[in-house]
Amino acid sequence: MNLFKRKTPSGITPESNQLLDECNERVQVLLNVSGSLIFFIREFAMDIAEIETDDFKNRLDKITENFQPDRTVYDLKGAFSDHKLFILDFIGRQKNHIREKEAEFMNIIEMLRNGMTAMFGDTRNFNAKIYDQNVRMEAITQLDDIRKIKESLKTEVRQMKQIIQEKQANDSKRIESLSKEVTVLRSSLEQVKDASMMDAMTGAFNRMTFDARMQWVIQRSEIVWNPTSLMMCDLDNFKQINDTYGHIVGDRVLKCFVQECKTMFRSDDFVARYGGEEFAIILPGINLREALKRARSFCKLLAGKQFLIDSLRPDERICFTVSIGVSELRKKDSCDAFIDRADKALYTAKRTGKSRAVSEKEV
Repeated sequence: MNLFKRKTPSGITPESNQLLDECNERVQVLLNVSGSLIFFIREFAMDIAEIETDDFKNRLDKITENFQPDRTVYDLKGAFSDHKLFILDFIGRQKNHIREKEAEFMNIIEMLRNGMTAMFGDTRNFNAKIYDQNVRMEAITQLDDIRKIKESLKTEVRQMKQIIQEKQANDSKRIESLSKEVTVLRSSLEQVKDASMMDAMTGAFNRMTFDARMQWVIQRSEIVWNPTSLMMCDLDNFKQINDTYGHIVGDRVLKCFVQECKTMFRSDDFVARYGGEEFAIILPGINLREALKRARSFCKLLAGKQFLIDSLRPDERICFTVSIGVSELRKKDSCDAFIDRADKALYTAKRTGKSRAVSEKEV
């Protein structure tokens, strides 16, 4: 008799354990699918302030937080009940917004159509006048007196020139008017979009856009994994620059820094003003080692440059440097953790001499 033989608890069979494992696996799959669908819905929402898209995305983020294995059934049930009316309302607002914009575009198309119709109408009148001219010129050829033929032809040619000039002037006015209408509409749309996303002074993305981008990077990584690195950059001794040269020069230094970033980094890299003289650069598809290499090259490049203080004083130039902390996105990372590791690396770079780049592994 084996006294150490393990007994199966009463009522629990191997089949029950297998069924429980399958249920747990199914729950995990459903949680992953639900999280992915919420992310897709979030991406489908158009970034429009007037329909409160930011609030809608924040609601979705709160729902996503509840779709975790450690949350209770009550949390899962409440995830939608607290927000579903707002979500339905947002979907309605977005549909109405699309309909309104569609109506506006239809008005633009109608305006263009009317303009083209008017032009075609002028063209028909023009053709009719030219035809009448041809008839009269044909009649002139029947005259016997050469002098009369010559005088009549001069009159008809003069009239034909006037008709053509009037047609050209009318066409130019209509085309110019239509072009201005379309240009103004396009410019207005672009200005509204850019103003909401960009830092007005430096031309980098603003903090709000950076936060949204980071959230998107985190959520996308849970569905499609891709190496992503983050650089937190801080201009060295910036207060001293402001105190010595004034805030106008300090603002120019910030603009120069952003311009150098756009020259140094790829078009896919995301350069944002994080606050004050601190900037953040998201590098999609770049691992920590490669990001650190690029950061060090950038520090070296910037340290070797001189910038004009004022175009009217070409002999006066200023130099400035940057310290950079670099981190790489990890699986199951949060935005705060991702940024915090880069921040700590930045602090180390500042503490150990400035004008350098430090990896999170060196902290």
